[in-house]
Amino acid sequence: MEPLEVEKTAELDSASQNKIRNETLTTELHFDLLKQYAWLSSAAIGAIVVLVQLKAVEASKDLYISLGFFVASIIMSIMGQDHIIDSLLKGKHIYDASKVLKFIRTISMLCFGIGVGYLSANVFDF
Repeated sequence: MEPLEVEKTAELDSASQNKIRNETLTTELHFDLLKQYAWLSSAAIGAIVVLVQLKAVEASKDLYISLGFFVASIIMSIMGQDHIIDSLLKGKHIYDASKVLKFIRTISMLCFGIGVGYLSANVFDF
C-alpha cells in the first residue's frame, strides 16, 4: 500500500509544481504585456515629437489631446504593474487580481486607440 501512496503523493507534488509554474508564467505575462503597452504609447509619443521637429505636423490642440491619451495609456499600464506587485506582496494569487488587470489593460489599450484615432483623424490631413 505504501508504493501506491508514494505515487499519489508524487502526482500531487507534480500537479502543485505545475500550478506554481503556471501562476508564475501568468504573472510574468501580465506584467510584460502591460510593459509593452507602455512602450507602445511611448513610441507613439516619440514619433509625434519627431514629426513636430520635422515640421511634418503642426503643434496644435488636437496634437496635445492625442498626447494626453497616450500619456493616460502609459499611466494605466504603470498602475497595472503596480497593482500586480502590490497583490503579490500581500500574498494574493495572480488569478485573484486578473479581473482588475483585464480592466486596466482594456482601459490602457482604449486610451491608446483613441489617441491614435484622434491623431489620424484631426492632425494628419489626408
